[in-house]
Parts: sequence; C-alpha cells; structure tokens
Amino acid sequence: MAEKRKNTARVFNLPNLLTLTRIAMVPPIVILVLIQWTAKDVMNIITAALFIIAALTDLFDGTIARNTNQVTDFGKFLDPIADKMLVLGTLIAIAGSARFSYVQLLVVISAIIILLREFAISSIRMVASNHDGTVISANFLGKIKTTVSVAAVAVLLLEEVIFKNGGLFGIHLLSYVLMIAAVLLTVLSGVVYIKKYFSYIDPRR
Repeated sequence: MAEKRKNTARVFNLPNLLTLTRIAMVPPIVILVLIQWTAKDVMNIITAALFIIAALTDLFDGTIARNTNQVTDFGKFLDPIADKMLVLGTLIAIAGSARFSYVQLLVVISAIIILLREFAISSIRMVASNHDGTVISANFLGKIKTTVSVAAVAVLLLEEVIFKNGGLFGIHLLSYVLMIAAVLLTVLSGVVYIKKYFSYIDPRR
C-alpha cells in the first residue's frame, strides 16, 4: 500500500500537474476563440493571455521536473500530448472562427499537416512502447517546433489587435511567416523522428 501511494505521488507531482493544467485550459481557450464577441479586440487579448499562460506551463513543468529529479515516464508521455492539444485545439478553433477569415485557409492546411505528423509520431511512440517499453520524449527540434507553433498562434490572436486591417501593406505578414515556419519545422522534426526510430516500423523486420 505504501509503495502504491509512493507511485501515485510520483505520477501526480508538480510537473505533471502543470501538464494536466495545460490540458485543462484547452477547452476554455477554444470556446473563447469560437464565440463571436462584440469586443473582439479585448477578447483576443484575453484569449492570447490564457494561451500564453498555458504554453508557459510547458517551460516550467520540464524545468521543475529536471531540477527536482521528478522526471517520469508518465510526464514524458503526457507532455507532448498536452502541447499538441493546446496548439492544434486553438488552431482548429481559429480555422472555424469568422474573426480570422484572412488566414483561415493557411490555418486549415497547417492544422492538417501538423495533425498528420502527430498521428505518425504517436503511432511510432505506441509501437516503441509496446515493443520494448521505450518512451520517446520530445527532442530539441521538436521543442523548437512547439515554441514556433505557440508563437504563431499567439501572433494570430494578437496581430489584428496590434495592426488594424493587417500589418505590412495590409497583409498579416507575421502570422503567415510564423505559420509557414511552424509547418516546415513540424515536417522536419517529423522526418527526424521517423529516421531515428524507423527500426520500430521497418517492414523488413
């Protein structure tokens, strides 16, 4: 019984609770994006603030886990899932919101590419775990991809507030540039993952 309580405490430590908090913040953020508020700019700022706070938990949970020796397989498994839920959930909501019609096509295409990449990597993670118990955590390139994706979503929420009727020459240039960068990094990091762990899905095995 004591061992069971110890394992439960290890799973529900502060880093993992921060990760779970990030997941819990996704539905409110999605709802705020989808509702057509009269005070559009104010709600975009509030939504962006909540999104950034949720994203920052990713920085703190990993730092706390490493510095306090609280790294767990559960945390390594849950952390990338929480990141994808936050970014993809918000992107899909933006794609479905009339407030962001100027960039909807790019957001839809980006969300599809990111989702397909996550399906592929998650499948490899599952195969690796079932094969020999390997837990594939996010690598450095994956973390950069997540950071750029978070920045892209934050800019999508705020660029219309900061630059009325678009930025440079009436185009939301920063939104487009960051979304394209996020997609390119998503594809590149996916290729790196597949190349590194291809042995788990090699059809010649």
